[in-house]
Amino acid sequence: MSLSAQQEFEQSLKTNIPLAPFTTLGIGGPAKYFAEIKSADALAAGVEWARDQNLPLFVLGGGSNIVVADRGFRGLVLKMSIDGVETRFEDGYVSIDAGAGEDWDNLVALTVANNWAGFECLSGIPGRVGATPIQNVGAYGQDISESLVLLEALDVPRGQLVQLTANDCDFGYRSSRFKTRDQHRFVITRVKYRLTVDGASAVRYPELIRHLGNLQRVTLQQVREAVLDIRRRKAMVIDPTDLDSRSVGSFFVNPTVTTEQFEEIKQNLASLASGTDLPAFPAPDGRIKLSAAWLIEKSGINRGYVYGNVGTSTKHALAIINRVGGTASEISELKEMIQQRVFETFGIALRPEPVFVGFEK
Repeated sequence: MSLSAQQEFEQSLKTNIPLAPFTTLGIGGPAKYFAEIKSADALAAGVEWARDQNLPLFVLGGGSNIVVADRGFRGLVLKMSIDGVETRFEDGYVSIDAGAGEDWDNLVALTVANNWAGFECLSGIPGRVGATPIQNVGAYGQDISESLVLLEALDVPRGQLVQLTANDCDFGYRSSRFKTRDQHRFVITRVKYRLTVDGASAVRYPELIRHLGNLQRVTLQQVREAVLDIRRRKAMVIDPTDLDSRSVGSFFVNPTVTTEQFEEIKQNLASLASGTDLPAFPAPDGRIKLSAAWLIEKSGINRGYVYGNVGTSTKHALAIINRVGGTASEISELKEMIQQRVFETFGIALRPEPVFVGFEK
């Protein structure tokens, strides 16, 4: 560990910094210790410092997919600000090497403006580059596993930088090894993607197809604008003037079921007075993906549902929002209520998407 890296970390170290302003929910208590990280070496220094102090560690990106406890986080929060974007062209493709702290949608806008295909359906997703591999970020028929080549990460237990290929990441639907068996082992510092120069747009998601209508040849910019429009209608694009966007985006993962489970659910729906066609989409391994938003509404929790100072968005039942003065406790209670209602109605256990920070006893 170089002296300059230690100095870089120590100069940025602060105490009792409120975390709510760093989150899209606008909820959460303070971090006992907080530092902004602008290099991999400073990251390693911060991790080592936390280990020496016997403190828990949390790495903060764009704050778009986390719920911070009301009491805050009683350890060290490292805000990832490693930037830089490098490109290289070869055989009709462009390799993009981006720092983990780069704004994701700014990167998407850059690729679309240059007519590099591969990110267009991922427009409007808040957060940073380093978060995209963790849950295999995806939307409207595209996901990160299609374009990621490799990534650089700090192996926390070993204190060494390593490179992992896409195959090493164990990507699944909204999942990867970073969310499962290696949940706290790696901190991603850079990500390398491979996109197609002047490639065709990916228009395969039914909602996106309907929105675009009968366009013969759809440009990447048209796809981006359509995705942004769809997301705005659901308050899934961050807008300070729209309270419905004060959320983590989709709070629950769309569940997947076997064909046998799907048929059983359809039969049970026949007994519901409000029974209608169950939205369903093909998923990997022969499974069927269901709409979590549809399940939530059919279980009796509609758009605009109010629970104290929080609730569901008036535009989309899948988003839990901070109405005014909401708390993390209220968010957690509403989450559990929704999960219970959906399980009682359909026998399906909804899995939350965001990371819960500081809730450990």
